[in-house]
Amino acid sequence: METLTLTDQQGLCIAELPEDYRVVGIDRSAPLVRKPTGELMRIQQDGRLTTATITAKARLTARRPDQVGRVDGDVMASTPYTSVMD
Repeated sequence: METLTLTDQQGLCIAELPEDYRVVGIDRSAPLVRKPTGELMRIQQDGRLTTATITAKARLTARRPDQVGRVDGDVMASTPYTSVMD
């Protein structure tokens, strides 16, 4: 299981996300968030939401559906079952 320690800013960003946003994975040092529209976003170290790179999207979709990562603070990041490639 993959573990990521969040920066204070990343933790605040996750806490302030609307209910319909989901933490769906981890890309290196950044949690990945899926917006209700299906767009994949990355939470940068400074807490800013930015569009995930194509590489991050590919890594996320390449993982098996039963893999789960843990984001520090007991936030579970589940891997989506559908492709997010544009």
